[in-house]
Amino acid sequence: MEPDFPLENMSVLLVDDTPANIDILRKTLENNGLNISFATNGELAFKLACENPPDLILLDVMMPGMDGFETCRKMKSHEITKEIPIVFLTAKTDDKDIIEGFSVGGSDYVFKPFNRKEVLTRVENHLKGQHLIREKNRLIKKLQILNDELVESQFQYKNIIETISEIVIKLDPEGKIDSINPSFSKLLGYRLSDIKGKPVTDLIKSNTDGTSPIELITRRSGERVTKNLKVEFKLKTNPQSTIKVTIDCFGLWNLPNNIVEEKGVAKKFLGTLIVGAK
Repeated sequence: MEPDFPLENMSVLLVDDTPANIDILRKTLENNGLNISFATNGELAFKLACENPPDLILLDVMMPGMDGFETCRKMKSHEITKEIPIVFLTAKTDDKDIIEGFSVGGSDYVFKPFNRKEVLTRVENHLKGQHLIREKNRLIKKLQILNDELVESQFQYKNIIETISEIVIKLDPEGKIDSINPSFSKLLGYRLSDIKGKPVTDLIKSNTDGTSPIELITRRSGERVTKNLKVEFKLKTNPQSTIKVTIDCFGLWNLPNNIVEEKGVAKKFLGTLIVGAK
């Protein structure tokens, strides 16, 4: 029987006081690329699981000394081994015994004498679950790292924008002000709340022919950005007075300028970034 997902590098600990049973299980599982270890008693199984936690434990119920139920109970109470799924191996079919196995933390049962196809199917199903949990945890960790990097970059960007003495203005796709660095906004006499959502051309002095230099509301990016554009921003307190600046304007897109579509995501214009100096 071929599993429908790779078992390579996943590990199973076999625990049974009867060597013949371990041999049957080992021969059933080892051809599927699994890393197999074994123990002949509960004490050794617990020690091995703590030293090198397996992905799955197949645990005999009837063993001298610490039996399977007690071994399972001990593993489920330990930080290192508590998340490892445990499948009991038993010849007992009484409901009472089965209920006890689940009550101490067991995940499943395989009954003796072993049916090799059943053993492999149950092992594969539990390992598949562990594989999915591992992938989920890996993705969560990756997302946490990316989120931390994003938060840090946003903090750095915010800090730069708030302290820079030059000009940084972000426009939405319609050319309306989305954000402006506080120092330049203050220099013009505005609060962000005064001008957020207003056309940026409202802040710019009209040319002698009555038009505004709308070139700054650009969709260009890459080497085609609008550069060295001379603009006069009006002061709130005296619109006849202006601050002359030289700016560069960059079109912001969700995809690089030379890509129209990527993995089903269409190219979309996000707005304009204006940077400059007096």
